[in-house]
Amino acid sequence: MSNGQPPQMRQFPGQPLPRSDGFNVDPMFANPAGTYPFPAPGSMPYSQWQSARTPLNWSNPTNSLDSGYVTVGYWQSPLYDLRPEIRGADGSTPSGVPIWGSSGRKLWIQVHGLLTLVDGITATEELKVTAREYGEIFDARSLERVTSDSDITQDVASGGLSQSPSAILAFSPNDGHGNYRYWRVEIAFKRIDRLTHPLTISGAFY
Repeated sequence: MSNGQPPQMRQFPGQPLPRSDGFNVDPMFANPAGTYPFPAPGSMPYSQWQSARTPLNWSNPTNSLDSGYVTVGYWQSPLYDLRPEIRGADGSTPSGVPIWGSSGRKLWIQVHGLLTLVDGITATEELKVTAREYGEIFDARSLERVTSDSDITQDVASGGLSQSPSAILAFSPNDGHGNYRYWRVEIAFKRIDRLTHPLTISGAFY
């Protein structure tokens, strides 16, 4: 080194050396993925995911579960890693959006535009809405559907004069009984006609 001091040696690969600029070498900042030997990260900062309003894209059914319908709009959450604290420790390949401290938190989905009209038909008329969840305990590449279709039509389309222009849905991984590793939610908006109402969807996980 130019100051005449002997070079500092790392005790293990990846160990951060002391820095003069105040870089924090605590594990949760220097080793968030747990890629070098323990101690594992702790006291992680609060984390959330959110998505602004996104137009619902209508198409022919692409899932065999929806084959009895003419037009379907699919909204799908990203893949969430609900146990990011074990990344690098269990031998799996890190994937998905990490949600630190996910226990007790929920995925909130808001549907907008439920009072819009197309050819004189309100968006909620003849609308069927189902939710399905996908999960995996170890390998995100092996994600599979882990729930039967859940009919949530009444949570979105109440009908009548009391119909609201927007509806908010809440989902908890594993019904709140503790989180498995990887999780994704899909909602299918299904119609028996060719009408494509301009619905938009926003989401947040906190």
